[in-house]
Amino acid sequence: MKGVKGPVTVVGTSRGTQWAAEGIAAGARPDKLVLTSGFLSDASTGEPPGNLRRREERNAISLLGSRALLPPTLVVHHRQDKCWLTSPEGVAPFIAWSKGKAKVTWLDGGEEVGNPCEAKGHHGFAGIDQKVVDAVAAFAR
Repeated sequence: MKGVKGPVTVVGTSRGTQWAAEGIAAGARPDKLVLTSGFLSDASTGEPPGNLRRREERNAISLLGSRALLPPTLVVHHRQDKCWLTSPEGVAPFIAWSKGKAKVTWLDGGEEVGNPCEAKGHHGFAGIDQKVVDAVAAFAR
């Protein structure tokens, strides 16, 4: 049907959480937002291992600037995510900042192989993909 818009849910994973926040800050207005393994708050990032690069400062809170822009939001995060850019410690400050607009689904289990910031680890929900899909689909309905 021409001109009919259904509900839109934007999903951003890892660095995609920054892109989703940038889009919303620039005027995109999705009905819902899902952030998985996210760059959520200052507490999400730690010091990089070795001399990789400086601390990451672009996160959902800093990019959005105002919680008024935040649509109903689901954060999906793995309790053992060891990526230095998306620490589980960053979730609580984001949820508090959202003032009730965001909720979190915590996941456990799966596999951890290789780089902790890649898809084959807890950061990428390796081995528990269906749990992520189920949580996102239930929220988007």
